[in-house]
Amino acid sequence: MPAVTWRRLSLWGFGCYRDGVKVTFQDGLNVLVAPNERGKSTLVAGLEAVLFGLPNTANPEAFGTTRFANREGAERFEGELEFLVDGVPYVIKRHFATNRVTLRRWEENGWEEIWRGTHNPGAHKKIPIYIDHLTNLLGITSRELFEATFCLGQPLPEGRALDNEVQKLLSGSGGHYQEALQHLAGSLRSLTRYCGDMGVGNNGRKDARLEELRTEIAALQRVKQASGDTMEELTAVRARLQELAAELKNAREELKKRRELRDAWDRWRALHVRYQGFLREQRQAGTALARARELEQKIRASREEASRLYPEWESFIEGSEGLDRLLELEGEITRLQKEADAGEAQVNELRVRREDLTARLKGELAAVADHPDILRDLEELERLRREIAELAAKMEELAAREAETAAALAALPDFATLGTSPAAVIEGLQTAARGLMADWERFEKDYTRWRELKKELAGELSCFAALSPEQEELAANYEYRRAALEKEEREAGENCRRLEERKEAYRKREEEYHRRFRDLDALGEDALHALAEKPKTGAELKLKEAALQSSLAAGRRRRAVLAILVGAGLLTGAVVGIMGGSWPAAAVIILLCCLGGAAWIYLGRPRDDAVALEAEVAALKERLRGLDAVLGPWADAPLEKLDELRHRLLERERARAELAALAASLPGVEEEERARQALAAAVKARQEFTAATAAFAVRFTDVAAAFQRYRNARDELKILEGRLKEFSEKNPGVAVEEAFKASPHTLDAPWPGLAALARLYGRSSTTTGELLEWLKELEKGGWEEILERARQWEELAAKKSWLNERQKQLLQPDDKGQTTLTRLEAAVAALEVHVAPFTKDDKDAVASLLTEAETVKKELAAVEGSSRAVTARVEELKSQIAKRKSEADELRRALAPVLAATGGDAGKALERRRSYEQMVRERQGWQEQLTGLLGGGSLEELEAAGLDAANRTLIVLQEWRALAQEHPGLPEPGEEIKGEELEARYKKLQEETSALENQVQGLEEEERGLLRRQSQLEGGQIANVAVTAEILAARERELARLEMEAAALALAYRELEEAARDYSREYRRELAAAATRYFILFTGKEERRVELTEDFRVEVKETGAAIPLAQLSRGAQDQLYLSLRLAIGDLLSAALTLPFIFDDCFVNCDAERRRRIRESLTVLAEKRQLLLLTHDPDFAGWGSLLQVEEGN
Repeated sequence: MPAVTWRRLSLWGFGCYRDGVKVTFQDGLNVLVAPNERGKSTLVAGLEAVLFGLPNTANPEAFGTTRFANREGAERFEGELEFLVDGVPYVIKRHFATNRVTLRRWEENGWEEIWRGTHNPGAHKKIPIYIDHLTNLLGITSRELFEATFCLGQPLPEGRALDNEVQKLLSGSGGHYQEALQHLAGSLRSLTRYCGDMGVGNNGRKDARLEELRTEIAALQRVKQASGDTMEELTAVRARLQELAAELKNAREELKKRRELRDAWDRWRALHVRYQGFLREQRQAGTALARARELEQKIRASREEASRLYPEWESFIEGSEGLDRLLELEGEITRLQKEADAGEAQVNELRVRREDLTARLKGELAAVADHPDILRDLEELERLRREIAELAAKMEELAAREAETAAALAALPDFATLGTSPAAVIEGLQTAARGLMADWERFEKDYTRWRELKKELAGELSCFAALSPEQEELAANYEYRRAALEKEEREAGENCRRLEERKEAYRKREEEYHRRFRDLDALGEDALHALAEKPKTGAELKLKEAALQSSLAAGRRRRAVLAILVGAGLLTGAVVGIMGGSWPAAAVIILLCCLGGAAWIYLGRPRDDAVALEAEVAALKERLRGLDAVLGPWADAPLEKLDELRHRLLERERARAELAALAASLPGVEEEERARQALAAAVKARQEFTAATAAFAVRFTDVAAAFQRYRNARDELKILEGRLKEFSEKNPGVAVEEAFKASPHTLDAPWPGLAALARLYGRSSTTTGELLEWLKELEKGGWEEILERARQWEELAAKKSWLNERQKQLLQPDDKGQTTLTRLEAAVAALEVHVAPFTKDDKDAVASLLTEAETVKKELAAVEGSSRAVTARVEELKSQIAKRKSEADELRRALAPVLAATGGDAGKALERRRSYEQMVRERQGWQEQLTGLLGGGSLEELEAAGLDAANRTLIVLQEWRALAQEHPGLPEPGEEIKGEELEARYKKLQEETSALENQVQGLEEEERGLLRRQSQLEGGQIANVAVTAEILAARERELARLEMEAAALALAYRELEEAARDYSREYRRELAAAATRYFILFTGKEERRVELTEDFRVEVKETGAAIPLAQLSRGAQDQLYLSLRLAIGDLLSAALTLPFIFDDCFVNCDAERRRRIRESLTVLAEKRQLLLLTHDPDFAGWGSLLQVEEGN
């Protein structure tokens, strides 16, 4: 497959590029640096959309139009990709909305359109022409496969196992062998469930066609075997049906009687219940009437007694509520008056206490009563005096500490030459020194390795140096290519040998045919037909001859009878005429005899059927003569010989058909010529391969391993040369050979700073080698000592500066020209005047007086507040008493009639009212009972209801007696029978009825079953025997065919599985070796190996032990996946060379591994185009920057 190179990508209305974008690509490594979310991944998606199409999906997260169509309504929604295929320019243009595609190629006269049409990626039926063009140009037709091989996105997926589509691509076929295995296994599972017994997967759970056929054949055989017993079973069924008819008739009659008796019992029980109910209603009506009359008498007597005892309440019942309120008001007036008297006494007590407290504040506590902060002033005075003493001591301490700090600084090196922060400078120099030492150690190691590789490449591996790319490909795959060519030559020879064997087999078969059937050469192809027809024709001839003889004999018998009759008639006529003299009568008789003679002549001739039989017999004899002519010498052979001849002729026909089929399968002249040419080409290819590889094949037993060693050394040499070149660029002025003799003062930073640090410690370092030696000594622990002393120097210098500044602050005057000490002394003098006559020794007495004065003030405030509250409460109580007295007077005037009966005593009036209400409540209860009994009616209506209940009871009793007389077995009304006995008798009748119903139901069910069986036996017994035999024979033939097909499928599955394992093992080994080489280059860990399991899962082993991928860092996992991708690209390079796209996929790599990846990509860019899209500006120098032009 020729190499593919992207040249230009143009997009309009795609993603964030509303007005369009054009990207121009270069050969080698292309780099695009842009911030996140600025359209880098959109460019990759656009390239994929132009090539493979953009599905019209509504899911905004899926790869489709909804996700990538510009949301601002762009005028155009299309893309165009220009690319080179082996140097020939091509252009694909696609309208994303309509999926219209145009493919053009550059010819001498300009662009020439080679295909135009619609390619819908979401359609079930693909456009084969466009797919063929993609296959021929790119070798790949799937966006998913493109992303799984040549497009590395962000973030990199985990390298757990190879994608199934990648396995297909690596296997060199459009369909994966697993699909073929699945198809074979599926076909076999559709035939049998016992696939595991045939070496294909596991046995199934459900029967397939073979098991169903075996089951069906067994069932048919059972049906055929059981058909002889059908008539006997049918006879028994018919006899049982007759018995059932009689049994059913008797059972149904008995069931009818039982049901009638049960229905009578049901009516008897219903009448019994109704009679009891009506009788109960009659009794209840009598009881209710007596009770109603009693209640009416009580109500009348209660009204008369109430009018006599409580006449005032009969006419004044509405005033009962006022009486309750009057009693309540009298109680409240008494309670409020007591509370008012107690409040006036408390006011007098509070006034006396207030006067006592006021006198104390104006007397013994007057000195501190108006000066509450005097204690705080005394404390402030004492604090100021302490502060003055502390200030003086601090001044002395600062002076002593400054002298001590100056002495300590003098004992340390003068780090001031390194600046104000020497520790930070030294830390920077330490970091730089370590990086410098790592670079120089790596340089020394790389330089040594470079010289070793140069020597190795100039030695036994030099035979690979001048190889062409084609020869390198042969060396890389020497064993595989040699084995393939030898296999091709061997297969071509085998093919020629098989052709000759087929021709020889045909010649032997033809000779055997002539030897076996030479004695039958005289017999043609119609001899077999003649053998089959001769027995039938002979038998038919015998039948026809017998029929002819029978017909002729019957004719002869008829003529003899007529002759006798005619002679007798003539003789009788003559005798009659002679004896009777009646010649006319004799003439009539003679005439009749003459007519009889004519009839004898006519009827005595041969009949038509005899004539026809004679013709048929003649035709059959002629046909036999013809058959004998066909059979020739075997015409007169006995029947046993003819049967043997027929069998031999059949064998000859089969042998002739087999010989013809074998002749049809013989190779033609063209096929033989192609086989000879293929053999010659295979021999020539092997000889050319031997000649092309002779230079290195004689040196090495394992050429592929030796060439791999050469290629690894060559690639490593290029990487080392790049590193050495990078070292020279990083250290200008340093020659590679004289690197350790250069002066550090002439080099760039950090060399001069490190040299200055060495001088500070008395070390003279005139060369980089000497300085590096000193730096190595420092790595053993010297850096920590230097840093510690530098930090001490910084702390002491900072401390000295702070002490100087602090002394200046203490002696610094304020705006008024006063120092801190002067201000403190003036404040002390003012406070001493303010607290006179008290001093600091009077603090306890002052505190006691202040506490007592505060207590008196609080008590005075509380007394005054209580006095005001009690006074207000007394006034409020007097107001409430006045209001309640006014309301009580009004109520007495309103209740004057009621109070008059008790002499104005409201309590006694209330007791009389309660007695009256008790009588009213009793009368209301009786009235409610009477109303409930009457139900809204009157006593007369209640009497009528009782009479009605008695009448209904009598009617039911008469009907009940009539039913008992109609059915003598039922109890008479009024008969003393317990309920349990009645229930038992009824339950027994029900059980007997249910048993009869079940019996009838069982007999009917048995009758229906026998009728169905009779119908089955009569309908299928005779007609199905022949059909069953025919179906059984067909199923047995199908079983034999399917068993042979299942055996063939199982054999094909096992052979394909074994071949797939062999092929998979080979290319998994090659892929793992290539991935290991890249992984070692990226990580620098040569002890690690990448391996692929049989199911293509990725494993990493270190010193033989497997490392779980989860234990690798995220960066190492990314580098593993990148190694796999590049290894896949190397394996496919002979058939598929597409550019690699890296979309921000190195974010998890440290600086060292980025450098290694860059070196590998630089080497890879010499073979194919690479595109690197990133947001990190550090990648800008890795290759040529992409040209991106936005807008129309």
